[in-house]
Amino acid sequence: MVLKFRKMFGDCETKYPDPEAVVYPTQVPYRGPIPGGLHDGKLVEIKGTVPYGADVFEINFLTGLDPRSDRPLHISVRMHGRIVVRNSYEMNTWGNEERHGIFPFVSGREFTVMIMVDPVCYRIAVNGQHCWEFHHRISYTRVSSIYIDGSVRIERIEFVNKISPYQPGVPASVTVCPPAGRMTPGVPATPCMPSGVTIPAVNPIPYHPSGGRIVPPPEQIGVCPGGYISGGVQPSSNLTPVYNPPIPYDYPIYGGLKPGMMIYISGRPSASPYRFSVNLQSGTSPYPPPDIAFHFDVRFYNHTIVRNSRTNNVWAAEEASIPFFPFQPAVNFDMIIRVETDTFMVALNGQHFIEFRQR
Repeated sequence: MVLKFRKMFGDCETKYPDPEAVVYPTQVPYRGPIPGGLHDGKLVEIKGTVPYGADVFEINFLTGLDPRSDRPLHISVRMHGRIVVRNSYEMNTWGNEERHGIFPFVSGREFTVMIMVDPVCYRIAVNGQHCWEFHHRISYTRVSSIYIDGSVRIERIEFVNKISPYQPGVPASVTVCPPAGRMTPGVPATPCMPSGVTIPAVNPIPYHPSGGRIVPPPEQIGVCPGGYISGGVQPSSNLTPVYNPPIPYDYPIYGGLKPGMMIYISGRPSASPYRFSVNLQSGTSPYPPPDIAFHFDVRFYNHTIVRNSRTNNVWAAEEASIPFFPFQPAVNFDMIIRVETDTFMVALNGQHFIEFRQR
């Protein structure tokens, strides 16, 4: 059995984010405007790398282009002390520092910082894991620019205006569920994990109990009988998580699927998505075309989700009825596919969504 994840455009022209909303800094320090300023729901995503031997770097929201402007948000990453300080700067005076929370950065590793503007605070995630909240001391409506300095390489900064009911980077709630339990329609569906463990919302590097980070495991599928084991490896299997795989992506599930297995997929559509699909199929070779036990095709262009199966290169009857369309551009989603004896059960963002009877 193979899991295949594909981004599809069909006959539609590929669309890209607004070029004015994405910048590619060529050097640090970097200082530039924030298109449209900040508002409730705006997301600022910063992708970069911490060089080996890095000491300190900082990310700032400024009320002007002058680095001496007020700073409603100051994030200081101090590699030597393994601490991230959050603060504000107004009228030439620093506020009280906030230092609590985890340290998610690793020398020599890439990172993605996501800052979501909330009416009462900035919500900050790193590598998909919610890390801190910083309550507004200076109105975010005054922010007009971003300033980055220090020992860091910045590859890309994207400004996303989409207002969403979901909060990128905020961990989903987790409960303990029995291995043999069924997903009941209308009952929230969550992965089976040890009590107290959280599921990052977007492809994270797993957190190590010692306070640091561990290098992602080899590209293998995060599935286990009866539930999801964070960072665990089942004996004689390839059932460990995959992080940031290339798209299209396919990988064999050794031993095939069994009742009680769960596949957890966390991702985020592009800012201008057209279509993507998830397939559970019999192989990876395009010829002959593999049989597909479960085809889950998300179509943004008409807000439908088609489910189907294919045998001997012949598609069966489509199922397209859905209670609502749960996906949004540039908004994180968490999908769980649970294998039952005769059905695939799908939950999205912690809620039961659809069932597809096996054919």
